[in-house]
Amino acid sequence: MSQRVISGLGSISKLKNILEDEDSKNILFVTGKKSFLTSGAAAATKAIFNNFNVIRFNDFEINPKLEDAIKGTEIARKKNIDTIVSIGGGSVIDMAKLILAFLDIDQDVEKIIDGNIKAKISSVKHISIPTTAGTGSESTHFAVVYSNKKKYSVAADFLMPKIVVLDGMLFLSNSSDQKAFNGLDALAQAIESHWACGSTNESKSFSRKAIPILFRELPKIVSGQAKMEKFQNFMEAANLAGKAINISKTTSPHAFSYSFTSEYSIPHGQAVWLTLPKIFEVHKNALDCNSQSILNYRELKISIEEIINLLGINHIDISDRLKNFVKDLGLECSMEKLGLTTISSREDISKKVNLERLKNNPVVLTKENICEIFNI
Repeated sequence: MSQRVISGLGSISKLKNILEDEDSKNILFVTGKKSFLTSGAAAATKAIFNNFNVIRFNDFEINPKLEDAIKGTEIARKKNIDTIVSIGGGSVIDMAKLILAFLDIDQDVEKIIDGNIKAKISSVKHISIPTTAGTGSESTHFAVVYSNKKKYSVAADFLMPKIVVLDGMLFLSNSSDQKAFNGLDALAQAIESHWACGSTNESKSFSRKAIPILFRELPKIVSGQAKMEKFQNFMEAANLAGKAINISKTTSPHAFSYSFTSEYSIPHGQAVWLTLPKIFEVHKNALDCNSQSILNYRELKISIEEIINLLGINHIDISDRLKNFVKDLGLECSMEKLGLTTISSREDISKKVNLERLKNNPVVLTKENICEIFNI
């Protein structure tokens, strides 16, 4: 599905015209509880509430739950919604996608999230306006949902938002930690997409553009030293990372990250970087010794060399350099210091892995690799 991207500082002001062009009548605003106000989105969209039939849905938590998505779906059906506008972070945008996926009443949502059936295509339009820079959800065709504390992914081409508005001013109000968490997620997506088995020339082109901007600008974004136009550039780079993983999907650092979050409440972006530096080093070492665990030696060699050059770092001590990058953002990157104090706790987490994303890794991780990554 093709997507229209409208980008620029203050571009949220174009939403009214977009809705008029789309002939929208009944609109569901899916928003965060606080971010809608603090980001400036509420003030910027005030006129829309006066000119259209709008209902706002924000009765859900971070990490969308199935029961909340069903609740939002019932509201959308009752109000005969023809357009959904999602304004918020990844959870907000995913919630809007889930409502679209479940909207047709004649389908079993449990079977959809299990992957036993495909969601029926909805004609309802989805306009997405991210207020964070990092998840990339505004440009992917999949959404995360939790049922009975288990994570599922719902995917369908029609879940890709039709229109995306990228306004760098909307994430100015994010806390320093939030900017760091989301920025790290975006950078990890761009890196992983580049070396993923599922990468293509197109996904790599997105990664190549995103990696140097995200790596160079994130410290300035977090510290508050970035100029306004850099916030816009950063949001656009994060969007490119989202476009990259929409094609390639993510790999082992993301595969391992979910249990850190569910078991130890470590924010997702930080959780990904608990393993990414060491996994990067494992990949580089596998190349150096021509390991048989590499699925495509030539592709990985080119990719790793290119990523190193895009980051502008030395081939030596890659893991330490990337860990220091995280520390310089004011975040901890040691499993032990974040609560995994015993070998058994780290070993337990290493086994709770998303196997589908692990299959997309360019190197088959051995038992020795896992021990090295998790300091077992």
